[in-house]
Amino acid sequence: MHAPLQLGACVALVVEGGPARLLWAARPREAPTLPGFHVLPGGLLDPLDDALPHDGGDHLHARVACLRELFEETGILLAHGAERLDPASLDVLRDALIEGDEDAAERFAAAGLTWRTAELVPIGRWVTPDFAPERFDTRFFAVRLPAPIPPSLVLNELAHAEWIEVPEALARFARGGILAPPPLLALLRDLAKGALDEDALRALYGASGEPAQRWEVVPGVWLLPFRTPTLPPATHTNSYLVGTGEALLVEPATPYADERERMLRWLLEAKRGGIAPVAIFVTHHHVDHVGAARALVEQLGLPLWAHAETAARLDVPVARLLAHGERITLAGPTPMTLCAVHTPGHAPGHLCLYEEASGALIAGDMVASEGTILVEPQDGDMALYLASLAAMKALRPSVLLPAHGWPVREADALLDHYVAHRLAREAKIAAALGALGGPASVHDLLPTAYDDAPLLVWPLAALSLEAHLIKLEREGRAVRSAAGWALAR
Repeated sequence: MHAPLQLGACVALVVEGGPARLLWAARPREAPTLPGFHVLPGGLLDPLDDALPHDGGDHLHARVACLRELFEETGILLAHGAERLDPASLDVLRDALIEGDEDAAERFAAAGLTWRTAELVPIGRWVTPDFAPERFDTRFFAVRLPAPIPPSLVLNELAHAEWIEVPEALARFARGGILAPPPLLALLRDLAKGALDEDALRALYGASGEPAQRWEVVPGVWLLPFRTPTLPPATHTNSYLVGTGEALLVEPATPYADERERMLRWLLEAKRGGIAPVAIFVTHHHVDHVGAARALVEQLGLPLWAHAETAARLDVPVARLLAHGERITLAGPTPMTLCAVHTPGHAPGHLCLYEEASGALIAGDMVASEGTILVEPQDGDMALYLASLAAMKALRPSVLLPAHGWPVREADALLDHYVAHRLAREAKIAAALGALGGPASVHDLLPTAYDDAPLLVWPLAALSLEAHLIKLEREGRAVRSAAGWALAR
């Protein structure tokens, strides 16, 4: 089930010259959409926008919305007559718009202001990927300014905003130092060529009307989400195409025919651009990661690569068994090297891939940017899982690229959160064992150990709880008998 689309608009403030500069902003890492990403100012369309004075242009509602959001978020007012207002009057007007006052439009008109909508250059459109819990259909505009206007932030929607030279912004992306959604990255590259192209973002929305949701999350690593039979709250699994010439297709995830066709179109388009997979790689054997493996191996004639423990659990022949520390070199205009990192715990053969140039870590199911990761007794091992999280942190990745949800810029913070979450849950389980006294079953422990979780997830929580109990048993902190579980004495 896709989240409903909400209509939005963003604006790029550009000062051309050598080099060009633009205003960008960073989203808080707690934001539900594009957490920790650098973005352009903007937001949702609002009924108020219809009543605000403007000086014309197509898609007027979106034009007004992006200028209103720019003013609300950064204090930059692009309106005729703005030069006549003193700072105090600007603050009063800004507060009225932020708070949605009923008379905000009248105040705006009474101040003699008219949005400079006619100066906006439409540069494209982007639809948020399917995996996002909140999704937006956003129109993008640009406006040329003679000089930078300093921003003034007052909202929690943005962590900070700054003017940056385009070469420096692209250098930060190349180092894995920032996350940028496709519209921002496409605009930066367009400006680096020396001009603002009115069709800069055209490729982000196909001529057929289908949103082109693929995007380059770090240099040479492309993401495209596919619908899979995965565990909630996730609905999609991210596949990655890694390489600038020779490439590796990571996660042949979807079992659905329509989604496989979409994947094949993606690969064909990439091949036209000189990027062609030489192999298919699976992080582990779970169904939402290998659903298209057999079909793609047969259709594309490509070998399947995986860890030996994963190969033993697949019904598709694995041509290359990858071990911990093994390196994969991909030739191309910019050669890339990936290092296999064995991270058991969620699954015995789970492998992550560390991209050495950017420091990005393709993390499979070790972490997710939505929900948590299930560690259950059959495939999982809680002690190994925690050790694997520590091994991932030791790599000091610049960004985590999970199989479910957004890329994660604050890698250390997320890995620390996962460890802390597991240890806190383990402490609750041990406390529940102590409180019950005598032998207890998993279902006896659930109401106390998972009192903060909705009943809907209790069947999955029971599996995780048992995995924690097994860890406690191996550590000599819990004992198991025919009657149930108890604390060790």
